[in-house]
Amino acid sequence: MIAGYTGPLIGVGALCLSLLNPAQAWAKPAAFLVTLEYDPAPSCPGAETIQAAVFARLGWDPFADDAPHHVSVRIVPKGGSLDGRIEWRDADGQWAGDQTFSMQSGDCLRLTRTMGLALAVQIQLLRDLGAAPAVGRERAAEPESAPKAAAETPSVKPAREPTPPPQKAPPPVVSTPPRSPSSSPRLLFALGAGPAIGFGMAPRPILLGRVFGALAWQHASIQLAAEVSLPATTRRSDGAGISEQLLLLSAAGCEGLERWSACLVVNAGRVSMAGEDIDRPTSTHLPFVDAGVRAGFTEPLGARGFVNAHADGLVILTRWTASLDDVPVWTMPRFAGAMGIDIGLKFR
Repeated sequence: MIAGYTGPLIGVGALCLSLLNPAQAWAKPAAFLVTLEYDPAPSCPGAETIQAAVFARLGWDPFADDAPHHVSVRIVPKGGSLDGRIEWRDADGQWAGDQTFSMQSGDCLRLTRTMGLALAVQIQLLRDLGAAPAVGRERAAEPESAPKAAAETPSVKPAREPTPPPQKAPPPVVSTPPRSPSSSPRLLFALGAGPAIGFGMAPRPILLGRVFGALAWQHASIQLAAEVSLPATTRRSDGAGISEQLLLLSAAGCEGLERWSACLVVNAGRVSMAGEDIDRPTSTHLPFVDAGVRAGFTEPLGARGFVNAHADGLVILTRWTASLDDVPVWTMPRFAGAMGIDIGLKFR
């Protein structure tokens, strides 16, 4: 009696072992590895920041130097804002998709984390697509012993369902989302103040202070400013002298390239002059106009603040000579210059 059941038991046991065979079970999703190329703007954090953001989202490290998939992350400054781009390429170096970002506030740490989150979501999606089984759901193949058992116990075997054709995972294509209204160029307003040193506007260098307001969009800006100097005195050998003070209004039109800017500048106002330590002191006001060019460099300070260093080269259009007791003391030169630094805030 025991020998009569040996065949069926062997068939059932073999069938159970085949169902437990990992080669026939659904495979766990394998890690999707990519090679990362990171090209940040000068004010942005390093590659470890974007790698940490991806790892925090996925829970595993997807980056490897010899991975078949390649992703390029690039951040470029544009005026006061930042533009980011994620580009995918396959193992043959062919373009497979891209995604763009924009951060008008210039906060690169926030932009880097946002791009890291988007990169992690895409890696997870591609990993899930690549882990889908090549063959659809089907029963494990019956072991070789199963036909022998069926011969001892004849039965009608149902027709096997047709196996669906293998499903090929689609290539990684990242669609570029439509740019939100906030990513379009917007008008920015800025206020600031700072000191400067003027050369050639008086017999010796003078200290200037100025306040300014500016309107900026994309790569261009218009700036209006008011400037005033500390009094500067020129004296003769006998101690008599002339005090000079400048009061100016300034207008500048600028074109920016990343953090650098080039401007055309016009200054107009008056020079107040008064005699000192003479028998009959007098005073007068003379016009002052100059024009020239300005070169500047801007360094962001957080989301709204900035520091701007600038240097001016000027041509003085109004020239005159200051005299004491009908004796010339000083003549305004043809050329002048100024160097200064400003601190300001940007507003939308």
